[in-house]
Amino acid sequence: MTSMGRLSSGVGIPLVMMAAACGQLHLGGDGKDSSAHSIETALQQVVQATSRPKYVTPDSEGTRLWKLTRTFYTRRQFAPAWIDDRLPRPQMNALIRAVHAADREGLDPELYSASLLDRRNEDASKGFLTKRGFNPTEAVAMDVWLTWLYMKLASDLSDGVSDLAHADPKWKIQLESFNPLARLETALRDNRVAESLFELTPTNPDYRALQRTLAEYRRQVAGGGWPAVPANLRIKSGQSSPQASALARRLTASGDYSGKVLAGGHPSTYNPELQEAVKRFQRRHGLADDGVAGAALAAELNVPLDARLRQIELNMERWRWLPRDLGERYILVNIPDMRLDVWDHGTIPVSMRVVVGKPDTQTPIFNDTMTYIVFAPYWNVPTDIAKNETLPEVVRDPGFLNRMNMAVVDTEGNEVDPASIDLENPASYRFRQRPGTSNALGLVKFMFPNQFNVYLHDTPADSLFARASRSFSHGCVRLEQPEKLAAYVLRDQPEWTPERISEAMQGAQEHHVKLKVPIPVYLGYWTARVAPDGVVQFRKDVYGIDGRLTAKLGERLNRMKTSAVAAVVATAPVEATVKTGKQ
Repeated sequence: MTSMGRLSSGVGIPLVMMAAACGQLHLGGDGKDSSAHSIETALQQVVQATSRPKYVTPDSEGTRLWKLTRTFYTRRQFAPAWIDDRLPRPQMNALIRAVHAADREGLDPELYSASLLDRRNEDASKGFLTKRGFNPTEAVAMDVWLTWLYMKLASDLSDGVSDLAHADPKWKIQLESFNPLARLETALRDNRVAESLFELTPTNPDYRALQRTLAEYRRQVAGGGWPAVPANLRIKSGQSSPQASALARRLTASGDYSGKVLAGGHPSTYNPELQEAVKRFQRRHGLADDGVAGAALAAELNVPLDARLRQIELNMERWRWLPRDLGERYILVNIPDMRLDVWDHGTIPVSMRVVVGKPDTQTPIFNDTMTYIVFAPYWNVPTDIAKNETLPEVVRDPGFLNRMNMAVVDTEGNEVDPASIDLENPASYRFRQRPGTSNALGLVKFMFPNQFNVYLHDTPADSLFARASRSFSHGCVRLEQPEKLAAYVLRDQPEWTPERISEAMQGAQEHHVKLKVPIPVYLGYWTARVAPDGVVQFRKDVYGIDGRLTAKLGERLNRMKTSAVAAVVATAPVEATVKTGKQ
């Protein structure tokens, strides 16, 4: 399966039996090591060589990790880390166990040479012995590669495959710094190699739920996957049709329908129970839950299970791009899901639908901290909206400003007579909408100052929340229930009772309130998630980010495949070319 969880070239990695890429270690004429430090000397030659091993990926991530590998051995005076005399240390088995476990994180273990590790571990368990004596060259090649491999896997588990988060200009959520070298040194010292890698994966409920769903969907793939429905699906309520039977089988496979399914192609009836199953499926996929069994539904039903697996894996990857500790309390806006959840010590006390940016005015992906809210806000019309929308309306309709309760202000913030606007010099003026029920920001806005000038706010256009797809804004996030969010973020300030909040929202004057306890806000992008009730949800890739990530990931994975093949060569067993003194 070519997906992120099972990503491989589709061709098995051959076992190339040839000399190690780092070259042979020269031994003394008596067949023994030329000094007690021959292994250390060989290690120093490898890590300080002008050329680096072929398995080091030719990108910035590879350069960074190879530099850390060199530092690792320099700090330990080139003593091996994974090999003790002629035998592998237990830490090598622990690393192999962790590599195989990458599968449950949506990563293909073969990208980290799982099969090769198994073979080399078997070779190493023999003590790197040949018929003619001990071959330290193999030990050196293996030791350096294992160090590189640990730091590569650790880096990918910590902040995503090959640092993709930094490669995506749309993703501005701040990453935690991670030092794989320090992690490795501590893991070896404490003999916690596998645990040190397992502990790097996200622990938040969203990631863990996707992890469980991934395992379940893989079982479904192994069991044959989902049956298809006719692409020309068209069934009316109460109609008896073979298409209804096909629909029932498909919805049964995905757990949306638990009613009777007739075998042998006999027609079923599109009855209320099956219609409810369709509505459930529609809600899970962000569609209007109208129960219409037509072509649009068929298209969503016929998305292959493999594609859903890839979608889950992409979203698990994006969770790795977040800090591991999001805070005890935080606000999470999922842009494709068009939903806001407040997380408080593992529970969700506040959840609501939101309106996000249109595809051409996207809500940015970033995080910051909410520090204050504004009741009865003015809306200072952004320059691009004023130029492209407001000013043309003023020219067409002289009564537009009065009707919209808007004012014109000069560069010093003073209101001026709209009739005095110099249309030849519009940059000298700004448009501002006064507080009130018609204000574009509604009655309250929630501020987490940021470079995008984006915030959460109320809206007078409540009808938009009834729609399944809600990407209508200029970038800010509109809230379905702003009063509930205001009550939550002010809950540590008891003077702000529900009555006082309502009064401030309806006020005629703008009023700023500083939060006693600031709260982190994350505006993220996940097209696959599991709702708190355990129901798996999929959403449209409204901004095309899944598509871009797939392309970028493909580039990285191709480099990793090349690296895995090169590791075969670099660590292959060789015949020791030594003279024992006995012919």
